[in-house]
Amino acid sequence: MLKDLFSLDNPIMNFISHIADSVILNLLWLLTSLPIFTIGASTTALYYCTLRIAEGKEGGVIKTYFSAFRDNFKQGTLTGLIMLGVGGVLSLDGYVLTRLKNTGVIWVLLYAVWILMVILYVMILIYLFPLEARFVNTIPMMFKNSLIVSVRFLICTIVVAAIHFAVYYFIINIFTPAIFFGEGLCALLSSYLLKNVLHFIEAPEDLTNMKKGKEEP
Repeated sequence: MLKDLFSLDNPIMNFISHIADSVILNLLWLLTSLPIFTIGASTTALYYCTLRIAEGKEGGVIKTYFSAFRDNFKQGTLTGLIMLGVGGVLSLDGYVLTRLKNTGVIWVLLYAVWILMVILYVMILIYLFPLEARFVNTIPMMFKNSLIVSVRFLICTIVVAAIHFAVYYFIINIFTPAIFFGEGLCALLSSYLLKNVLHFIEAPEDLTNMKKGKEEP
């Protein structure tokens, strides 16, 4: 009985093992994201690993992570820089709008447009790197497909956004040491949902805007 409890085939032990893997992946993600400009490649590699875990595929996470990081470095870095740039502009716009806060019609209109842009930004961000981890495509098509998929699977999009919000709210406001779980845990929990979306759009009739899946490193 005790042997079965600690067996890796036990669902509880299996889940604990996955959580431990997510901690390792989170540390690798933090390490490889330190130059900042590499955060896109790091996030793509992170989702490549967590999607494999969610799909029950075996393999050492450290070796798999660095292999995926290397294979996705160029495109992942470029898309990451684009998202960093857009995110910086949106943050600056939000700061300016907040400082200029008034009840004028123009301000209300600009603020509404800003909120819409932030929502679209988050929707694209949720799917951009998981799609890069799974598919081969051009950067413009990656952005286009991320937006299309985020709208098509809106409930999943909302849940994944809620997962990230809940985890980081817990880290910032309740228990800071949970940063060791951080993005690794977010990616793992999200991957259990995203894997179903990716499997669905991998069907032949859904590959209009997708190219063939990547070979596993």
